[in-house]
Amino acid sequence: MIDYYSERVKDYFYSALMLNTDINYKTILELTNRKVIKSYRDLASPDLIKDIVSGEYDLRPETVFKISKLYDSLNDIEKTVIDYMRIGSQNGIEVISCEDSNYPYNWKELSGMPKVIYIRGNIELLGRMAFKGAAAVVGSRDPCKYSIYATDRICRELGERGITVVSGMAYGIDRQAHISSYNTAGGTVAVLAGGADNIYPPANKDVYDLIRDNGVILSEMPPGQKPLRQYFPSRNRLIAGLSDCTLVMEAGIVSGTLHTASYAVNQGKEVFVLPNSIYYENAIGGLKLLEDGGNVLLGSENVIDSITHTLLHKCVLSGCYADIFHNDKKEDFEKQLSIEMIRELAKVKPEAVDDEQWKILIKDALTLKPLCADEICVITMLPFYKVSKLLTELELNGTVCLEKGKYSLTFV
Repeated sequence: MIDYYSERVKDYFYSALMLNTDINYKTILELTNRKVIKSYRDLASPDLIKDIVSGEYDLRPETVFKISKLYDSLNDIEKTVIDYMRIGSQNGIEVISCEDSNYPYNWKELSGMPKVIYIRGNIELLGRMAFKGAAAVVGSRDPCKYSIYATDRICRELGERGITVVSGMAYGIDRQAHISSYNTAGGTVAVLAGGADNIYPPANKDVYDLIRDNGVILSEMPPGQKPLRQYFPSRNRLIAGLSDCTLVMEAGIVSGTLHTASYAVNQGKEVFVLPNSIYYENAIGGLKLLEDGGNVLLGSENVIDSITHTLLHKCVLSGCYADIFHNDKKEDFEKQLSIEMIRELAKVKPEAVDDEQWKILIKDALTLKPLCADEICVITMLPFYKVSKLLTELELNGTVCLEKGKYSLTFV
């Protein structure tokens, strides 16, 4: 007998019924709209299931029939839940619900994302992605040396800037993306088509172990579930959904990589494509993406610019500090603002930039050459009285000095 009052049991129960019964998202939506349940977790109640079967609620006959089949198979569902929990416990797999604070932030704004996911590794990385950014890196399972080299270099550079690299742990580009980023500041996330305990392909066990110890192994499938062919498109949509943009390093004309890119476009995200030879068959799919309006991947800097812009609009303009940071402190986000983000914020919403951030921009301008107060006013588009006040404070603390009418950094 399982504890139906445990939220984690309810999460496992949900996975069991979604994989082993005819109940689907449409069923859950009808039950929610008819106020039979408030949350998917409410379905893990034998008493509620019995009431639905007995006709207590006004539901479509099709829905009642599905719930009746669930009621008849409760014993089998319980055994499945117990198996999931046993395998999860043995492998150190944790459960995250869409109702939990550490559920991936990017998924909260998208429809069709899983209500329950299973995680192995550093869960804190999922929260860090919300304000540092993430890039999906995908491509061929049999790439050329050029694509491998570019993947290695770009993933390392993104990781060093704190950006998380997300991929699917397949052969080729996926494997290289994980290896190049797992030990960087940004880290890496592998999204699997089977359970988080299931290493696929088996030959990538070495990569799996690296990610498990330093990054995140993630799946919407419960522990023990084998990766079936029909699960991979869903896996690709999760990769795109977790990320702020998608990098296509190499793709043939028929490729799962193109599905990931398509999901990213439908989610309103930018797609970058590594240019390659028109005579290389394995690159034709990527070139088609460029023909359809994809961005040319010229290096990590244009990816960083895109992610910076996305983070700024997502986190600052929407005022969603509390949603991203579980301690509800706006200051924690502001401390994470990079110089690029402050510059962008000053352009689109200058009233949101505080004095300390304006000082950062002034110091940044002075790294190029000494400037007079009027020139700083033009660069910052601030009134003279404001610039004068900020320069005085910087002069008093020894950061800048005034010589012959121009301010320069003291480098003290």
